[in-house]
Amino acid sequence: MEEKGPRLYRIEKNCIGCRFCVDICSWDALEGKGRERSSFKIDEKLCPGCGICADCCPVGAIQKVKDE
Repeated sequence: MEEKGPRLYRIEKNCIGCRFCVDICSWDALEGKGRERSSFKIDEKLCPGCGICADCCPVGAIQKVKDE
């Protein structure tokens, strides 16, 4: 089984598919095809947890996952 890193951020339902997060991520940790929210994902192995994607999202659709 493939080992995953910690989940740091998630994409919420209010994503408008603008792709700004995909374009701004220096680590290529966000993937998206098309404009549907369900086609966007964050690769936890590549995500360093810097939060720039969440900070730049115009609708606040990327949220930090709270520690449980």
